Formats: sequence, structure tokens, C-alpha cells
Amino acid sequence: MTPRLQLTYMCDMPAAELADFFDDKLIAHLGMHNVRICLAIRDLSSLRVALVQRFNSARIAVVAWIVRDEQQLLREYRMHDAALVSTRYGEFLQWSNLHGLGWDAVGIDIEPDIREAVRGGNQPSVDINTLVQRIADRWHIDEATAAYSHLVAQMRSDGFAVESYEIPFVRDDRVSGSTIARRLLGLPDFAADRTVIRLSSSNLRPYGPGLIATYAPESSSVLIGSIASDENNRPLSQYELLRDLGHVSACGVTQIYIADIQAVYAVPGLADMIVTQAGRPQTLPPTDEFHHQVARMRAGMRALLWAGARPAVLLPLLIPVLLLIRRMLRGSVSQHTEIAERKSP
Repeated sequence: MTPRLQLTYMCDMPAAELADFFDDKLIAHLGMHNVRICLAIRDLSSLRVALVQRFNSARIAVVAWIVRDEQQLLREYRMHDAALVSTRYGEFLQWSNLHGLGWDAVGIDIEPDIREAVRGGNQPSVDINTLVQRIADRWHIDEATAAYSHLVAQMRSDGFAVESYEIPFVRDDRVSGSTIARRLLGLPDFAADRTVIRLSSSNLRPYGPGLIATYAPESSSVLIGSIASDENNRPLSQYELLRDLGHVSACGVTQIYIADIQAVYAVPGLADMIVTQAGRPQTLPPTDEFHHQVARMRAGMRALLWAGARPAVLLPLLIPVLLLIRRMLRGSVSQHTEIAERKSP
């Protein structure tokens, strides 16, 4: 029997906009189609309490997406922010218990952090030394992993299932038995109850569909992109959103997350089209060259990560190559010396 597909919309809105957006008609539509909401907890206001209570009354499952306070510039957390997440979670827990709010899960979003190595401005640059130090030093990622794992254990002991949202390349690092990519990107590897892979194709055109076809079959939970435009996002078209939804469904994914509920419901009829597309049997399109390129890139990356995690295996393979390069260089130097001697009087 084919598992039923579950749709979840990501929602990151200021409290003042929630009541007007989630009117009775929209809540009825969500409830009728059994759609979940992943709600960013940007504040602990009475307005957000009232919305969650309405969701609970309508039996709409809600994920508490733990983000920074709305007064802060950043939304997501970084590698060394476990203490901040813990504090924020403690405030959320007290607030939730005080008002008797019901949650389907708690979500943690840890973003890659390469700010120390990448400098923006008019002349962007990359500090290679910093990146090499990150790869060479396991302590910083091990410490962060232990801190976040402790926090996840605390959330579970409080009765919550825990979701995390990660970029696809972390999976290659994990499968290869490596920590190189996570050290480089600053991404701790804690075990959540549900790991949602981000497969937004909009920023990887024309390779996006190949990315989905390569990674989606290995995950039961996938986040696809948004049709909303902002300074950090190249939006999907409506066609691309429905295409990606169909592709992910065809890969056997049972939990599909869609970014930005506001953008979807701003387009008349699009939410119904998404529900229809999600409930329709899907088939993957024929593979094309872009798909093959993504698959080859991924295979090569996995091989490098595997070898990098096993220097005892890698070194014997490198020695013959290094000797050959040394021999070629010596031969080149000898040849240039002979030519110089012939030309000299």
C-alpha cells in the first residue's frame, strides 16, 4: 500500500500579520486537506498564542520552528549557537505550557557558517587558510554536535519529536563516513527524529531537477522552494513549483515541505493545484545530461570525502602519483638545463 503524502507549509510571518492571513476560510482549507504548518516562533506574543489555539481547535498539526527573536537580524542558528537555542527553547517551552499549546514537533534550523572564511563587499574573497584550519580541526564540530545532541535529547524528554532541516551535501558526508564537509561548512550532525532535506531547484538552474532526482529517492522528507522573491532567493515559477512537487512525489517522498505559505495562497487556485498534484500518481521524467552531471559530481564528491576520511588508504594511492610528478618535474628541469648548456658559448 502506498503511504499517503503529507504536505507541510513553512510559515515565517510577523505576529501582526497572522490573524488577517489565517482567516476562517484558509484554516478550513488547511484542515480539509490535512495540511501541516511549520510555524516560525519569531515571538511569544498573545497573537501567536491565539493562532496556535485556532490550529489546535481545527486539528491542524503545527511544528514549532525555533528561530531567533524577531528583534535580531539573523533568523537561523549557527554552529556555536547551541546555548542560544537552548535558552530560546526554554522560553518557548514555558510559554507553550502556560497557554496549553499543542505541537506536532519542534524544528531546529542550523545553517552553514563560513562567514569567517568568506569576505563580502566590493571585492569578495575566500580565506583558504581558515577553510583548511576548519577541515584540519575536528574539535569545533565535535563540540557543537555534542551540544546540539544534548539539546535534542532534552526536547525529546519534554515529549517533543524533533525535526531538522539540512542541505543535501551533508548526507554525502555522513554516508561516506566523513566529517570533512560538516567541518568546512560548520554543520553539527545531531540525530533528529525527522531530517528534512532542502532541495530548492531555483538557485541551481538548470541542474535543479537533476538534484531532486539524485537526492530525493534517499529521503522520506524533502523541502522544495518558494515562488516568493526576496534579496536572497531566486523564486520558482508556478510551473517549476508544481514540476518539483511531482518529481519529489515520484521519488517516493512521503513528507513534502513547501516554503512560504503566503506566496502560495496569494495566487488564486494554486493551493488547490498543489493538493491535486500531490494526490496524483507521478512518474519521473527521463534522465537528461544535467541529471547525469549531478550524479557524476555527487559520485566524485563522495569518493573525495571517503578518501579524505581514510588517510591511511589515501596516502598509498597518492605516493605513486607524487613520485610520477616528481620524476616528470626532474625530467623537465634536466631537459631545460641541457637546452641552456647547448645555447651557451
